[in-house]
Amino acid sequence: MTKKIAYELAKKQREISVAEFFERNKHILGFGNPTRAIVTAVKEAVDNSLDACEDARIPPDIVVEIREGEREGECLIAVEDNGPGIVEKHIPPIFGKLLYGSRFHAIRQSRGQQGIGISAVVLYGQLSTGKHAKILSKIGENEPAYLYEIA
Repeated sequence: MTKKIAYELAKKQREISVAEFFERNKHILGFGNPTRAIVTAVKEAVDNSLDACEDARIPPDIVVEIREGEREGECLIAVEDNGPGIVEKHIPPIFGKLLYGSRFHAIRQSRGQQGIGISAVVLYGQLSTGKHAKILSKIGENEPAYLYEIA
């Protein structure tokens, strides 16, 4: 009898996509309404800038720009900093993969170490606008800049 129930229950089990999970739980992740989503997006981006500057022992110089998007209700958020930059191969996973980050090893949590932040911002932007996030990074004055569109 127990074995039969186990097989019946197994038929109901299924996997959901990250996007579906996010859509169902966006209020928990800080994206419950458009205003809160803007605050969360700016906070996550600035936190990352501060973390990078702190790790590199660079006094932070961060510029945040928020302006209207192409369609009503959309906005564009740009964050530029003087941090050390992101190595090219790490740009896609940092901005496009949940649970990816460099702060998991930190003993003291100051701003965040969940590995959800900036990738959740990108996912929210994609789900709410259907557009790609554009990421530009440069790791040195004489190094090339890399532009990625995260789809």
